[in-house]
Amino acid sequence: MSITFGRLRSWRSAGVKVASDELRVDVLALEKARDVVESDAVPDGWTGLGRWAASARQAALVAQMTRHIEGLADFERQVYAQIGPVTAIEQAVQDILTDAAAQQLEVDASGTVSDVAPRPTFDNRFEAQEHQASRQHAVNALAARVGDVLDDAYAVDSALIAARPQGSFSDDGPDYVVDPEVERDWASMSDDERRRVLEHIAEQQARDAGVDDFEVRVEDLEDADGDGKDDDPTTDSRGSWSEGDRVLRIDEGNLSDPTILGTVAHEVRHAQQRKEVDDLPWWWWEDYDGPPGVSQAEVEEWRDNFDDYQTTKDDGYDAYRDQPVEKDARETGGAYLDDLDGDDLDRIREEAR
Repeated sequence: MSITFGRLRSWRSAGVKVASDELRVDVLALEKARDVVESDAVPDGWTGLGRWAASARQAALVAQMTRHIEGLADFERQVYAQIGPVTAIEQAVQDILTDAAAQQLEVDASGTVSDVAPRPTFDNRFEAQEHQASRQHAVNALAARVGDVLDDAYAVDSALIAARPQGSFSDDGPDYVVDPEVERDWASMSDDERRRVLEHIAEQQARDAGVDDFEVRVEDLEDADGDGKDDDPTTDSRGSWSEGDRVLRIDEGNLSDPTILGTVAHEVRHAQQRKEVDDLPWWWWEDYDGPPGVSQAEVEEWRDNFDDYQTTKDDGYDAYRDQPVEKDARETGGAYLDDLDGDDLDRIREEAR
């Protein structure tokens, strides 16, 4: 969700402080729970192999809890650090609205400044031009202040996203998290430029993955039969890879959503998965030479998964989401989007011209 001036009107530093306080309470509770696990998880009466196995599991659990606590504590400190900036933003927004009213200007939810003063009459065109220039100067000055406060808000959002502890919000959290600067730039782009950028990213990702001879299409995936209505209103088709015709499809209805950038990386990963399955050795003595971080056993698991692929329609969302090829592609798409910042997007936009 992009930051707009309308949303900034509801920003309150008091809410940030409450969030910081609640996170601190959570950290303290987790620290106490970890201490209990560390001191009491293995009963004193246990001996032998059972005690050894329990102690090993205890040590691993304590280490995992400690990492979680440290990540959450760092995040809490960053939330606390934003109280001051949000206080300044809150005051700046109020000052902008007050000054706008005093100057008979209006700032809408998108941040656009308009002159709403009654139009006066003038004795000659020079007075009219001078008045118009003065009013335009006031509009421009206020618009610049709106831009500055939005920049400050994006800086706050960027700091919080950068501090977000990986894996600390459970599997129910968002798969793809967009850098606020990327989100802002994406909102300013036309659909034509978004298409060019998505196609460029797909080609770049595919080249790095060793995938060739394919086509990228941006089309309405919700209306495959072309009757002007969504085929299934309960689904949101964002993208797909078709091995048969070697086409990577992106849904044009999601072009305005910057997480579609992660969808492209996700679908290219499916193409790479298929390639790696095809490249598996035929004989047991052949060495497997796959992409970094991917083992032959993992690719064999992909092969078996493709042979028994679970769809949302037939098997439900959880079965679809939890199968190996989807988990891997989702992680790949999320990692790409997590690493993508404003400078990266600027470079890609230039290359895609």
